[in-house]
Parts: sequence; C-alpha cells; structure tokens
Amino acid sequence: MSNRLYIEPTIFTNQRTEIVTYGVRVYDDYFSSYDNTWESIPTDDMDVLSQVINENNNDEIGIALDDIEANKQGLDIGGSWYDWDKIKHLFG
Repeated sequence: MSNRLYIEPTIFTNQRTEIVTYGVRVYDDYFSSYDNTWESIPTDDMDVLSQVINENNNDEIGIALDDIEANKQGLDIGGSWYDWDKIKHLFG
C-alpha cells in the first residue's frame, strides 16, 4: 500500500509579475507536483478532486491517482481526509 496522498487547492502568485493562477499542489512522501492551469478553484472538495482527475495533464499526478485507485485508498484534500468509499465514484 502506498503512502498518504495530499491535494492542496492553491492560489499561485508570481512574485515578480504578480500574475495569479489557480490550481493544486499534489504530493506524498516521494513526489511533489502541481497544476496551475485552472480558471478558478471549486469550493467543494469533491469538485476539486473531480477536476484533478478529469483535467490532469501531469504524468506524476496521473501516476499518483492511478495508485490511489489501484489500492482503493483515501486521500487528503485541503486538510480533510476522504476514505475510498467517499471518492471511488469519481474514478474510472
């Protein structure tokens, strides 16, 4: 079984240009990646996870999500834990 996966809804601000983008940071004990291509961040965690699953173009995030599905394990979204039974309807 793999380790705990974290999805953090994130507002990214370029410190030089002050351009603001939206997305998520996704990480566990072994990798860290991000996606800052969203138009906005949904307020509902299930909508965040759905967007990560359906609009992801990042190979590392895709591998991490595949691992979650293969092991039927939960994950943390913005500091809230969701067991597999609560999120499985969003996968495959």
